[in-house]
This record gives sequence, C-alpha cells and structure tokens, in this order.
Amino acid sequence: MSAAIAWDAFDLIVFDMDGTLYDQRSLRWRMARLLMGDAIRTRSLAAVRTLSAYRRQRETMGSGMTADFVSEQYRLAGRCPDAVRATVAEWMERRPLPLLRRHRTPGVDGLFEKLGRRRAVAVFSDYKAEDKLAALGLSAHLTVAAEDVGRLKPDPAGLLWLMAQANTTAERTMMIGDRDDRDGEAARRAGVRVLIRGRDFRDFNDPLFQHAC
Repeated sequence: MSAAIAWDAFDLIVFDMDGTLYDQRSLRWRMARLLMGDAIRTRSLAAVRTLSAYRRQRETMGSGMTADFVSEQYRLAGRCPDAVRATVAEWMERRPLPLLRRHRTPGVDGLFEKLGRRRAVAVFSDYKAEDKLAALGLSAHLTVAAEDVGRLKPDPAGLLWLMAQANTTAERTMMIGDRDDRDGEAARRAGVRVLIRGRDFRDFNDPLFQHAC
C-alpha cells in the first residue's frame, strides 16, 4: 500500500485522531471498566448515562445538524449543561490521557517522523488533539478541532482551515482516517484524496516508503 502512494505529490498530510492514531476500541473498553468501577463506588450511574447521551448527541450533530454545536453539544435533556461539560472533561479528556500511549497505533511514531521531514503533518479531530498528541508522544505542525471551526465532521471546515494555514491546495493534501462516513466524506467534500486506514502503520516503514519520504 505505502509503495503505491506518490508521497512527493503532497505538501500536507492530515490525520484523524481517535481510532487512527490510537486504538479507540481497546481504550474505550479500559475506560468503561474504570467508569463502572466509579459507578459502583459512588452508587450512581449518572456519569455513565451522561457520557452515553453525549456521544449520541455528537453522532447526531455530525450526521446532519448544521447549527453551531459548540454550546449545544452539552444541552442534554434533563441535565445541567455545566455538569455535562464537567463529566465529559473528566472522563473523555483527562482520565484517558495516561492510558493513551499503550494504545498507540503501531508504527505511527515512525510514520510521523518520516513524513514530517519534508511536508506538513496535521491532525483534524472532532475533539481537541494537543493533549492527546503529547500523551501519545507525537507532534504535529498543525492541529484543528471541531470546536475551533464550529463544525463536526463530515463538514470539511477544519480541513479547509488546515490547507489555508499550510498554504497548499486540495490536490496536494491527503487525509488519513479510520471512518469513511466522517473522515472520508470530509475529504471528498474538500476535494482531498483520502486513505481510510487505522490500527497498524508498521508496513509504512518499509524501505520503499522510507525512500519516498
């Protein structure tokens, strides 16, 4: 796969974060165990139910809602928005960070290092990426989250912003993600080539790939 890509044709390589740079499924299983342990300790399922409702809300917003979601994402029926925000910050932003490194996609560190030598590497995520990148031991030239542009994927606003910052065109940009309905569709709307790929990047470290980078 890697040898077939004309990497020199691209100035900007944009990665999705969740499910692409780390194994989201295995991390969620681990976080679910911690969350249930907390529910048993506190004798409350409030956090479990809030997070479940919040994820459903975000999926719905990404599937067709066009209104600015930045504040609306925390408005869940029967719940205080500030309490929802606090629960999301604790369980989806802070607590997973120490666990991320062990779930990092194999080969992604070498891939970032090699690509970054000759082109811009960026992350386009529905969630803030900076702390996750640091926890994964990775660095990118540019990052953008849905909250920065007021739109969730598959809206291409974040991708368009990255191209403007990198001073490049859609023809010289590639998006690498794990969901065709989100990452793939955002790339297609922006006119960008897309590669749906996750879980393992070790085959990108073969000699042909190294030469291309």
